[in-house]
Amino acid sequence: MSGGALYDDSSYDDASYDDASYDDASDGLLSLATRAAGLAGGPVTIEDDASELITYSPGQENSDDARIATILSRRVPDRYRTLLRTEHLDERLAGSSGPFYADLRGAGILPRAIMPIRAGDTAIGSIWAIVPSSPSPEQRAALEESAALLAPLLARQAERRLAADARRTAAVRALLRGGDEAVETARELPLGPGPLAVVAVRPLPSALAPGPGPYDGRCHGAYDNPYANPYDDSYAGLCAGPGGPPGDPLRRALADLDRRLSAFQPGGLSAEIDGVGYAVVPVGDEQRLLRAVGELPEVAAGVGRTVPGPGRLGRSRADAELVVRLLTRLGATRERTAHIRDVQLDALLMRTVDLAVEAGHDPLGALAELEEYDRRRGTSLLDSVDRYLAAGEDARLAARQLHVHPNTLRYRLRRAQEITGLDLSDPAAAFDIRLRLRLRALRLP
Repeated sequence: MSGGALYDDSSYDDASYDDASYDDASDGLLSLATRAAGLAGGPVTIEDDASELITYSPGQENSDDARIATILSRRVPDRYRTLLRTEHLDERLAGSSGPFYADLRGAGILPRAIMPIRAGDTAIGSIWAIVPSSPSPEQRAALEESAALLAPLLARQAERRLAADARRTAAVRALLRGGDEAVETARELPLGPGPLAVVAVRPLPSALAPGPGPYDGRCHGAYDNPYANPYDDSYAGLCAGPGGPPGDPLRRALADLDRRLSAFQPGGLSAEIDGVGYAVVPVGDEQRLLRAVGELPEVAAGVGRTVPGPGRLGRSRADAELVVRLLTRLGATRERTAHIRDVQLDALLMRTVDLAVEAGHDPLGALAELEEYDRRRGTSLLDSVDRYLAAGEDARLAARQLHVHPNTLRYRLRRAQEITGLDLSDPAAAFDIRLRLRLRALRLP
């Protein structure tokens, strides 16, 4: 979805285009975009089914903010994707086989003629042309013709992308296992010998990673070539991220990480495996790596230990997975990104909790009875104990934080001690309670 001034097609010569000359390289897609713009009478973008930018025609200089943002980020920004849903344009795209007109001037966006691109019954993309009014029969026919020319090219791109995805995923799986298999796999890849680390990424429930940097008609990044891009120029036109077009939050996050890392440490490989994104990255500057990972928005990301070579990547992978599990379980309330060394104690406690639950034990011990009492009575004795200990056993401070009178807090503490039999004045008992309260936060919901 994008915009701009009316397209000047005075230089367009239909006879100069030979349909048979088009291929799915970036130049071929650009030629088709230019042709579609000339026929439709306005500048166009061509997008995939996940609103990722494939290519765009020249003549975008006076485009509106929506198109400029789409071209710069190589995808339709979230705020405009929300508009698509509000205006029901996504539904019309899904249900249409021909072009339709959308007057979006009320939202500060120039009108669009929108044409779905289909391969059989499957929507694989769309053309967005800026037009001053509802398209004429000639313009509609031109858009339909352009979509028909684009459909086999995009379908061929998708097939190649899937093949590259399968190879990349198999390579990443082998690397993550470590050992001799990882060493042998690394020899076949543009992967540095070491040191290396594994980054694991899982999107938070509300995650929608932002788009990458300016689009220049090709794909770039540490993980696009040569292994992930075996078709060279013929593969570049779609600008696919790891595993294909990064239309979902996880793939967009991986693509974003790829671009950030390629700026200073090229030579890694990433893939989505079983709902988790993994990146195997060379570590030249660990602090820069952590900053790059930390800049990923709305994801839980874990960085494993740095290892000397691919044979030990299994350990780094286990670290990264453990960190992501921890951050996800905590709801990323404290932080969204962490290195294993920074959360090692909590990670150890989480594993302790899981082992206790697996063995049929409640890690809360005597506090479990207090938790059940609160649940049945609608009280907050356990939270009061937690706040009291966190305040350094200062009843007045804890009461202020709880917005209750100090005597009310003292009554709650007495009731808690009566129910559990624990003596809050005993340092050993207080430590036991603090530890079990931390275990409580690390339980599975």
